[in-house]
Amino acid sequence: MSKQDVATERKEQIVRATVECIIKHGYHNFSMQDVARTAGVSKGIIHYYFLNKDELMMCVLDKVAGDIERVLGEEMGATTEPWRRMEIFIEVCFAIVRNTKEYYQVNMDFWTQINQKEEIRQVIAAHYSKFREAAARVIQHGIDKGAFKKVNASIYGSFVIAVIDGLSLQWLFDEKVFDYPQMSKQATAVILSGLKI
Repeated sequence: MSKQDVATERKEQIVRATVECIIKHGYHNFSMQDVARTAGVSKGIIHYYFLNKDELMMCVLDKVAGDIERVLGEEMGATTEPWRRMEIFIEVCFAIVRNTKEYYQVNMDFWTQINQKEEIRQVIAAHYSKFREAAARVIQHGIDKGAFKKVNASIYGSFVIAVIDGLSLQWLFDEKVFDYPQMSKQATAVILSGLKI
């Protein structure tokens, strides 16, 4: 294994350990020592790869968003049919929250930082922009194919993300508030009904 491969693997190991620590202790309550212990490395190794905690946090945020983007790309690549692509987009977004709650919880911990750290606000805004754009591309594809009603794809993409986020947050705060899979189906039906010609 090359030196660069070792460095990449070590950085990923530290980022994964940081995600675990944020889940366990929260954004404000974990230490670099916690990360070192979880990753099985020394604090010095962490500081060798990451200048400070903020730089490490930016890598964690990128990993969380990147994982979501990768899953969306893989799942939607299976079809070009507009209705199915929209269904897959919504299903994957809801499933990510249900199946990897820890990633969503890490994201929520980052949200608490947006008023204190402009860099975090900008990174989160950029990630949301990517997700809105991904939704808008699926919608525009359906419009271009004549399958969807002519709507403003960008605005409707924002609506799709807002529905998913809003319902997911309610469920994460109280899993008994509604049956998540059933609510996901209902939300999908509502979103799709707004695109019918």
